[in-house]
Amino acid sequence: MDAPTPPVPEEGQPEVPLDLQEHPRIRAYMLRKIGPALAVVVACLVTVFVVPQLEPLRPWRTGDPRPFWNLLGRPFESEALASTEERVAKVDAIAREALAEAADPPIVAERPVIERAPEPGASLPPYQPHPDDEKPVAQSIELPTGHELDRFFASLERTDAGVAGSVTRAVHWGDSAIGTDGITSAIRKRLQARFGDGGHGFHLMAPPNSSYRHRGVRLRQNDQWNLCFIIEKCRNDGHYGLGGATVRSTGGAESRFEPDPKHSSGHVSRFEVWYAAAPRGGKIRLKVDDGEPVILETVADELEDRWHAIEVDDGPHRLTVRAAGGGRTRVYGVTLERDGPGVVWDGLALVGAFTRRMMELDAEHLRAQLEHRRPELVVLMFGGNDMIRDIGMDTYGEEYRRVIQHVRGARPEMDCLVMSPLDHGTRKGVRIVSRPVVAKMVEAQRSVALEEGCAFFDTFMAQGGEGSAGRWFKQTPRLVSGDLGHVTQSGQIVIGEMFYRALVEAYVAYRRREG
Repeated sequence: MDAPTPPVPEEGQPEVPLDLQEHPRIRAYMLRKIGPALAVVVACLVTVFVVPQLEPLRPWRTGDPRPFWNLLGRPFESEALASTEERVAKVDAIAREALAEAADPPIVAERPVIERAPEPGASLPPYQPHPDDEKPVAQSIELPTGHELDRFFASLERTDAGVAGSVTRAVHWGDSAIGTDGITSAIRKRLQARFGDGGHGFHLMAPPNSSYRHRGVRLRQNDQWNLCFIIEKCRNDGHYGLGGATVRSTGGAESRFEPDPKHSSGHVSRFEVWYAAAPRGGKIRLKVDDGEPVILETVADELEDRWHAIEVDDGPHRLTVRAAGGGRTRVYGVTLERDGPGVVWDGLALVGAFTRRMMELDAEHLRAQLEHRRPELVVLMFGGNDMIRDIGMDTYGEEYRRVIQHVRGARPEMDCLVMSPLDHGTRKGVRIVSRPVVAKMVEAQRSVALEEGCAFFDTFMAQGGEGSAGRWFKQTPRLVSGDLGHVTQSGQIVIGEMFYRALVEAYVAYRRREG
């Protein structure tokens, strides 16, 4: 049956819109013709979602930005997909190589030592290429101006040239991502194998939790230290020490330190005790090996930071630090170093800390700690714990900005580098996907770091980007732990290797630029 013809308006009259309510015959005709077609479309849509084999034909899948992305947008993803696959293949190759090399102890290259340091402004020996220069890099360090790490690299250049006593130092603060000194230990080993062993660096007097461990140092302590950790906000004066934890005792507490030959050279030539003096301060007894003890008095009119260094012949040594009574002693930690030339990479883990906890360090106290340590570089790696907070990225970015300004204000002479947090995965059925907050937080950190003049290393993209936690969890050996937020010991080695290669890439570019 032909559809009825709607009435035609008279000449000179406006056209009247077609109203189906006024033309039931037209409505019935359209329903008879269109209704079955709509039913077929609905049946097809239901079928592709019910039958697993038809998943590629679904007009919408979890993660698609909009319906019918398969037809409208996915054809244009092929280039991005190929890029992702290429990145993942490169990451896998670097991981295999890093784990294979880690199975053997690093070999420190022999180099001539320049006993007399060149005068300021004098030229150093020309740069000598190294085999590591040609190794592929998973993710480069972002240097918007190209000069963000120049002061660190200038110091590293003198160390690289073999100038006697040239020690290049970096302090690396972070949360549980560096809690077991895994990533920082991997960075330290690779840099020291390349540029020289400057020693282990800073170590707390006692671990604030079970996740604080340093593989390069053997630590034995009794249980008589009264410990205050920065995440507990337990010091009104903000004097937590360089490592964010201070211990106190009226007597009897004791800690012993010695370099671990299984995970380091096993040698040390300088111990330094970091402590506080205050009214009613007690005594600290120091003893190296079986030598005569040294007694430190810690009484002062007001709270102040102090240090005591002990020089020894380069070799295996043990330092015992004991609270000897006479009042209350307060100690921050111990550094273990060698004469150099070499690199020292301090692993300062604030396990469980939000980024903003760095603001708990008193500004003047932080200035004194960094001024005495004299690092050429500060590295910040926070964010994993902040992911559980109900906080917008604009607010979080401003928090990170204040932390950077707080730390750099304490020592403007040092360079700054921000390492983004690791990928954090979540399970969706049998799949492991990246938590949406990860990419947002990485971008917030990148924006603030570059605005504040810091270099930036995108750890998330170094892992492979979106979905890295799932891929690393399924690797053999497994690179991500069961919580899908922390890397395993093997994963720590891989992250350390990736960062080392990126740092070397930037250093070589600096040397070539500076001639």
